[in-house]
Amino acid sequence: MTEIHQVLVGAGRTDAITNMARSLRSHLRRLGSSEIYAQHPAPGVKDVHLLQKLARSTSSKRIIIFHASGGNQAVHDFLQACSDPVILIFHNIAPADSFENFDKSRTKDLRQGWEDLESLQEKVVLTVSDSQYNAHCLSDLGYKNIQVLPLGIEINRLHRLNSNAAMEYRLNREAVGPLLLFVGQSVPHKKIETLIQMQYLLSVHLGRQTSLALVGPITISSVQAAALEQARRLGVPNCLFLGQIQDDELATVYRRATAFVTASVHEGLCIPVVEAMSFGVPVIARETSALSETVGEAGVLLPENAGPELFSEAVNEILDNPHLREDLIKRGKEKTIRYDSSVNNQKFLDLLEQVI
Repeated sequence: MTEIHQVLVGAGRTDAITNMARSLRSHLRRLGSSEIYAQHPAPGVKDVHLLQKLARSTSSKRIIIFHASGGNQAVHDFLQACSDPVILIFHNIAPADSFENFDKSRTKDLRQGWEDLESLQEKVVLTVSDSQYNAHCLSDLGYKNIQVLPLGIEINRLHRLNSNAAMEYRLNREAVGPLLLFVGQSVPHKKIETLIQMQYLLSVHLGRQTSLALVGPITISSVQAAALEQARRLGVPNCLFLGQIQDDELATVYRRATAFVTASVHEGLCIPVVEAMSFGVPVIARETSALSETVGEAGVLLPENAGPELFSEAVNEILDNPHLREDLIKRGKEKTIRYDSSVNNQKFLDLLEQVI
């Protein structure tokens, strides 16, 4: 029987790449035994195994699928030492320079990730990227015949969940007016401070009664601390730091949101943007990296150097222009069709059968 195992650097309860691997695993098990392994599974993640439990050598019928999103020496050593064919699924790697003043170790790992990708080419028998932008990045490294497939995105995953009563209560109590939502990690290139400044301008200078909800894990504590301090010093009203929340809570926030806003300057795909569009939430983002193709005409794309002033103007336009809002909702839902996991995962299985 064929074994097809997935390898990640880190795995979490709710992070996008781990969820994509989980979705893909259910399809891979149609072909044979399939598990997920990670060098750093988060506490409480019971469906992902430690990488050290995956033997380095086995029969010729084993394939390793590597989800590349960062560098790690132990993972790289494993991939180089194993005799199995490697399939690369590339999610992009965060810009190392943006972490330089926050986390030297992470900066080193991110730079190492690009070097590892380049040296891994000879072992890779199939290359997949989840956006055209990511494909261009791989092409620059010398990769050929790259398949662009956004794999494992379960568009209806959150829609199937009931709303969380406690989160509904909190939003009813703390959120005033239209709810502006950001979902993502607290990392430098997400530029959370721009969104806090946007909320300040909307509330204090423009007299808008909006609320800003910031959702996501505190990946870099100093980034989160700086955002909190900025909101405190500016006296930004109705700024909700929700942190990492459960899936049913996230579904509840999406259902309540009026607009999704992200000031991120680097994305390989951006799953929260896709999730927001699936919930009929208009998106405001910068026209940069993969956001240009992920959002396209289904949202408001601002210049790459857009500051809080342009973000606040875009919010005003969505709030004051119902025709624009309705059009963006319609376009967004149409856009999500291309992320249908059942279709894309099956396309991947078809490609996989050519290398088994």
